[in-house]
Amino acid sequence: MDGRLVELGVGLIAAIMVIREVLGFLDKKKFHNVDSLEHGAVMSEHVNDVRFAILKVKDKVDDLHDWHNKTDEDGVFNWYVRRSLEDVIKDLGVKIEMQIGVQTKILQHMQRMEEHYREKAEKGR
Repeated sequence: MDGRLVELGVGLIAAIMVIREVLGFLDKKKFHNVDSLEHGAVMSEHVNDVRFAILKVKDKVDDLHDWHNKTDEDGVFNWYVRRSLEDVIKDLGVKIEMQIGVQTKILQHMQRMEEHYREKAEKGR
């Protein structure tokens, strides 16, 4: 999972860099022709819209990076689940299931004891 996350992050950063370069090229290219002034204004508006959208994406990626970059006191990333912890949790589930079985048997035994003493008390009356 963390490999895919790294690949996604690298791909997103590469895409942002390419778009940034394209926007820089478009920003530098000015329409000096009188016939294309109106087209240049429309293009400039689109470039600004795209720039704003990319800045929003960049802020979100930065926020995601900050969130994923947090570690605990041992230096382990908070979003990372250790294999040993998974194994302990699975083992705990098995132990709880065993304990439930033992408690069920104890309850059944206590019910039989209660029945036995109830019958004994009724015979004694």
